[in-house]
Amino acid sequence: MSGLVWKAATYRFLDTFVLIFPFYTVMFAENGMGPAQIGIALAAWSLTGVALEIPTGALADRVSRRWLLFAAQVFRGGGFLVWALWPGFWGYLIGFVLWGVKSALVSGTFEALLFDDLKAEGREQDYARAIGRAQTGRFMGLMSAALIASAIAGVGNYALTLISSASSLVGAASALLLPKAPRAARAQRADYLGVMRRGVVEAVQRPGVLSILLFIALMQALLAACDDYWQIFGRDVGLERSQIALFVAALGAGQAGAAVIAHRAPLTRSWALPVWVATAGLVLTAAAGVFEPWVSVPLAVLFTAMCIVALVQADARFQHALSGEARATVASVKGFASQCSITLLILNFGLVAHVSDYRTAFLVQGVALTLLGSAYVWLTRRPAAT
Repeated sequence: MSGLVWKAATYRFLDTFVLIFPFYTVMFAENGMGPAQIGIALAAWSLTGVALEIPTGALADRVSRRWLLFAAQVFRGGGFLVWALWPGFWGYLIGFVLWGVKSALVSGTFEALLFDDLKAEGREQDYARAIGRAQTGRFMGLMSAALIASAIAGVGNYALTLISSASSLVGAASALLLPKAPRAARAQRADYLGVMRRGVVEAVQRPGVLSILLFIALMQALLAACDDYWQIFGRDVGLERSQIALFVAALGAGQAGAAVIAHRAPLTRSWALPVWVATAGLVLTAAAGVFEPWVSVPLAVLFTAMCIVALVQADARFQHALSGEARATVASVKGFASQCSITLLILNFGLVAHVSDYRTAFLVQGVALTLLGSAYVWLTRRPAAT
């Protein structure tokens, strides 16, 4: 890997090297929060992203992207500190708002920094490989944190949360090692609202952008609605606390491996990607249907790995469809659409789990993802049939 990709992968590794990750929804449940309250707290993270996604993307086309990535980690570290000092619904809610600020600052900013630096080197065709390597770093961080958390699970949630707050500062420092990505000349000259307006117009009017943007947004939303509940999934299929952390580590390992090879996946045909997504939905449906650890755990790992392959491939198509003059802004339009969808689906997940159980909520997500992929298969093949 080049120096740029190593630095990007390091930032993403430290972004997820957080010891409380394998336990935080279980921690919420242990502190008396029901499914609906957990859904509301998670939705606070997503709603914050909805409010800030496009403005922070436009900001990233105007100011230093490295310092925005630095600030992102500081905000989330502050959120973990609130969790440690104020364990309860309101403390967790405030922590998620700060986490939402972090997510909004990172999403379009990181992608644009990586693509524009590769473009400056004449290597933009390597973006799928580079973002895959960066995603590998992210999931390796998750896996490493989960393995360590499994070994020291007995120290308790308070200690793990404090350590997570401190580790966020290390992640913040790593952002300053990233290069200063060149920005498009028009984005540098334009006013803030002008950049935002141009980014939204490009997302809507540029051929091929809107369809892949909406597909990514919905796919990310369905995946994200599951992501925060995998710990409870592990608990409900019968895993012990240390085994839950190992399960999360296995999820990270599967996602890391998928990210490494994602750019090689044979999904170049327009219909191949949605077929892949529909198949992933069937895998999740099977995992929730069986709901036994010896079957459901490996199927869950397979499902998340398949989703990472799909997201890397879809993101590469999205980035290549853009003109580049307001890349971070348009990427944040995608993030905005994702966050809107995530908010609704997280609340829906919590509501379904509240009136039934978590198993049913996972089953609903699997069916929805299968329907999403199937609908896009029909849409992509429809022109050929007319």
